[in-house]
Amino acid sequence: MTESADCLYFSLTGYADDARARADALAIPLFVLDLTGTPRPVNAPADALDTTGGDDRAS
Repeated sequence: MTESADCLYFSLTGYADDARARADALAIPLFVLDLTGTPRPVNAPADALDTTGGDDRAS
């Protein structure tokens, strides 16, 4: 069932270097929530998701 599902992660405190490296290898978006609760992308997959809004058709 998880093979057909996409995921992303949110954190309040950030991610360890090894966790970020693994997420990058698996193309999993990582976000950190700032003090206002606004998600901030912390890796390339998260930047892409933030830029396109999840619409794969966007360029």
